[in-house]
Amino acid sequence: MRKSNKKSYVLIVLVVLLLAIAIGYAAFSSTLTISGTATGNGTWDVRFLQDGTFLKADGTTADTTHSGSAVVSTSSGGTTNDTMTVTVTLGYPGDGVILEAKVKNNGSVPARLTGFTVSGAGNGLIVSAPTVTAGVSNGEELAAGATCTMRFVIKWDEQSDTFGDSTNHQQTFTITYNYAQATDTFNALPTHLTHTNS
Repeated sequence: MRKSNKKSYVLIVLVVLLLAIAIGYAAFSSTLTISGTATGNGTWDVRFLQDGTFLKADGTTADTTHSGSAVVSTSSGGTTNDTMTVTVTLGYPGDGVILEAKVKNNGSVPARLTGFTVSGAGNGLIVSAPTVTAGVSNGEELAAGATCTMRFVIKWDEQSDTFGDSTNHQQTFTITYNYAQATDTFNALPTHLTHTNS
């Protein structure tokens, strides 16, 4: 019987200790609440600045022999000039022209070129990936308010005997740019700062 009583006392003491710890924890715990407002005020507006121009192979002389146009058109919403419609006439396989286009970042967020989409090209047409010739530093990042110059080489494939329509060898296609924000993601872990009373 005495062993049983000792076990009961030990069990009671343990229960009392657990209750005391729980009450002590509850007595010394609290919730801190931080209230605030976070405001995002960045603007995104990257667009073709103006209609494109054609240049000869030297990259400096205007090309007037290849009749055509490179006109900026608005998107379906009518607010951003992110597409250029190009009509070009080439004379023979291997003939080509340089298309120069200016892109401006009118927004407040830095942008980075992620690619271009060419739609409607075919029948012997080759459109090169653009090269950036001016206005961009730090890779292909376009700072807020900055303008850059892009150049595409448009060429009649030498291996093809057809280009565009059969009468004037003219072809129309569109170029749409793809940009993404060029910003660092904020990655920080919350930490406790030590504070001592002075």
